[in-house]
Amino acid sequence: MPIKQKETERNSKILFATASGFLTILLWSSSSVTITSLRYIPQFELLWLGFGASFIVGIAILALTGRLREMSQPFAPWITAFCGLFFFYIFDYIGLSLAPPAKVTLLSYLWPIMLVICIALMNNRKFHIAYLIGAVMGLIGMICLMPSDSSSSLSLKVILGYCFGFMSGVVWTIYSVINRRYATVPTGMMIGVCGGISLVSMGLHFIFEKTVMPVNFTDMLIILYLGCGPIGIAFLAWDFATKNANLSLIASFSYLAPLLSTLWLILAGRATASTMLFVAVVLIVGGAMVASYPSKKIKGS
Repeated sequence: MPIKQKETERNSKILFATASGFLTILLWSSSSVTITSLRYIPQFELLWLGFGASFIVGIAILALTGRLREMSQPFAPWITAFCGLFFFYIFDYIGLSLAPPAKVTLLSYLWPIMLVICIALMNNRKFHIAYLIGAVMGLIGMICLMPSDSSSSLSLKVILGYCFGFMSGVVWTIYSVINRRYATVPTGMMIGVCGGISLVSMGLHFIFEKTVMPVNFTDMLIILYLGCGPIGIAFLAWDFATKNANLSLIASFSYLAPLLSTLWLILAGRATASTMLFVAVVLIVGGAMVASYPSKKIKGS
């Protein structure tokens, strides 16, 4: 009985962690439709304000619940989380500033398939070919979402942009894999990491950018949402997911983020529906269903 109960608790934790991963994907998908309203704000300033809002709200919650000590953790998990989040954003930002955004985004979003492959190499026993097929279908669907950049010419600057876009995906893959070894470290530590990233981003902003404050109250609310949602809750949920969930399954489902992002933009009137979007929907949703097949098979057995 105790063994069965322990197994049930373990499965419940994995299910909750996987749900946390899906929550992250949903929150990330809303980033584009909100950030398009803040294009006039420099990137480092937006990181400073977004992560700053996340830190302020998060530390207030930790204080009210008596969990401030969760931020005091060993150096290794701290530096892993900081480097993972910070360099992912930095490489992606540099890539977007040097090369066509659509192709940089595509290269950055190679991380789900890289994550699936890494897990396959690390643990053959738990890997299922359906995860890889689902990730590949998602990647093809992602390509269908990308607008063509036929007018762009290949130059050293553009090649560097592509390299930085690819590196952002590599960084996120490495972070997601390594973070799993810190399963005992409480997720509350991420609040402190957000504060650290906010401080560094503020310094880079004052060095390289000109300060542009939000022009109205609505934009201030959008920044608060970014800090509490796609930056705050999303990264805390991803931290918990990478430590406890089925990473192969989450990686395969991650291509839902660009799809949902496009759908939000269409609903907001900032993008138009097309045949390629329909094809992308079929591939991405189909890939997610294929990737979830092993889990359904286990439940049915």
